[in-house]
Amino acid sequence: MADMPKFEVPEQMREFADKSVDQARKAFDSFLSASTQAISGLEDNASKAQSAGADIQKDVLSFAENQVNRAFDLAQKMVRAKDVNELVSLQRSYAEEQMKLVSDSAKQMGEKMSEVAKDVTSGFKS
Repeated sequence: MADMPKFEVPEQMREFADKSVDQARKAFDSFLSASTQAISGLEDNASKAQSAGADIQKDVLSFAENQVNRAFDLAQKMVRAKDVNELVSLQRSYAEEQMKLVSDSAKQMGEKMSEVAKDVTSGFKS
């Protein structure tokens, strides 16, 4: 082994290797930073969607509660009706109001869901 030549790395090779390692470290740090931002964005969007979903569930429950109360009110009015004409009038009025309420509620719900979708997708774009 004493006869083996001494192995020396030229200074230029050391500098090149050192720069390469620094560049690789910087690239990896950039990758980690971008990954962290992406995950944070996904978490924010998931949180927004979850919150919006809870709000929509509350709205649906409120709508259902209102409809049940309206149905009970109608039943009480129908029980107290004096004749068939009053029953028909009550039923027709109730049906007309229901159509309007359902239409308005569907429109509001659609607008809310559209807004939620825009909010969530805008998070992905940014």
